[in-house]
Amino acid sequence: MANVLKKEDDDYEDGKLVKSCFREFSSVYDSHVAHSDFLTDPAKANRYGFLFDLKPTDYKAWAKGLSKAGYATDPKYADRLIDIIEKYDLAELDTETYDGGSIVGTKDLKSYRPVRYYNDIKYIIAGKADSPNSLAAQVDLRAKQIVKYNDDIRDEEQLLTPGSRVYLQPKRNQYKGHQKYHTLKADENLVSVSQQYGIKLSALQKRNGLASNETPMANQKILLKGKIKTALKLVDPYAVPVVKKNSDVAVTTSHPANVVKTTKPVTTPVAKPVTTPVASPVLQSKMDTVVITSPKPVELIPAHTVSKGDTLYGIARSYGMSVEELKKMNNLSVDTLSIGQKLVVR
Repeated sequence: MANVLKKEDDDYEDGKLVKSCFREFSSVYDSHVAHSDFLTDPAKANRYGFLFDLKPTDYKAWAKGLSKAGYATDPKYADRLIDIIEKYDLAELDTETYDGGSIVGTKDLKSYRPVRYYNDIKYIIAGKADSPNSLAAQVDLRAKQIVKYNDDIRDEEQLLTPGSRVYLQPKRNQYKGHQKYHTLKADENLVSVSQQYGIKLSALQKRNGLASNETPMANQKILLKGKIKTALKLVDPYAVPVVKKNSDVAVTTSHPANVVKTTKPVTTPVAKPVTTPVASPVLQSKMDTVVITSPKPVELIPAHTVSKGDTLYGIARSYGMSVEELKKMNNLSVDTLSIGQKLVVR
């Protein structure tokens, strides 16, 4: 956690010396993490994004690039930074490698998992085969706390997406950065926005005037701070999803549980009758031949397990159905769902 303070340095406005904003950290490590998070903030990509095209070990290019981007007000910032790196041979640290969960070659930190901050909330990056249960012991939390703090995690055994952000503290009610809103993309939802900016899902819904079962349409501004003045346009939960078709195949969505439906008739070779000699003359009069045919295929009914953040509209859309069809198939009289609930889908 950082303390913010302001002091006069070398920043001027209209020829007058003004106080600049500085951050004070309790450890060097925390300051390094905050510096990295600052430069990788998506909201600052237009300013600092070009730096990440540079070679990571080219400290001179990075120092000059930071100065060019206006990171520091000191015109000699790049030269002074390069002098410090070369004076203390800091470039040698670039020979060590980092695998995302430990610092290779460092005896005391082999099992250390870096803790970072975003929106002043502690988080870690999920690795391969991580789950709330496997992370709990490493971060000194209970698995159910990890589930509670992250709206995209539905249970304690869920395998997490490698590289995803896992919060170790409750998210905040608003975003502390400069960005005021997020434009919702077609492949995003409020849960993903909540995780991206470290804002509680319930607070995000309230701030934007949304009920828990309402879904905003894409290409709208989702407020990260402040309170909405004009109501968002909502997706009609009873609208029938658009189904993409071509001459041969009709695909509903890209949901992994979907089955591709073919419009061409499927022809199955019919088995030829097999004549089997019958030894008994008594039976011969009743059955001359035995015909072997293929059994009818068993039609499986797929099921969807409701997870945190699911809505009737979202589930119906994933399976190419309307909400009305989904409710009818599952004998639902209300629009509310329970986590872990099984729904029959087509």
